[in-house]
Amino acid sequence: MLPSLILSTLLSLLWATLWFAWRGGGWRDWLIDALVALLGFGIGQMLGVALGLPVPGIGGVRVVEGTLCAWLALWIAQRLRGRPVK
Repeated sequence: MLPSLILSTLLSLLWATLWFAWRGGGWRDWLIDALVALLGFGIGQMLGVALGLPVPGIGGVRVVEGTLCAWLALWIAQRLRGRPVK
């Protein structure tokens, strides 16, 4: 359980940091992006388990579903904050 949680957190923070590097902003923006990516990745994990899709993962981590939902959450948060998407 703990290794899966650590891997999920690290992947979420990686996606948030890459999004932040691409979009720019201050520390506050990175913190918001990190929280949004964590939330999105968690939702993706739950969706992956609920739907039972035959997508390979790493241990108990559903990387594909988590990543897609994290990116979607980051995009939605960007739109809601009123910052244009490049």
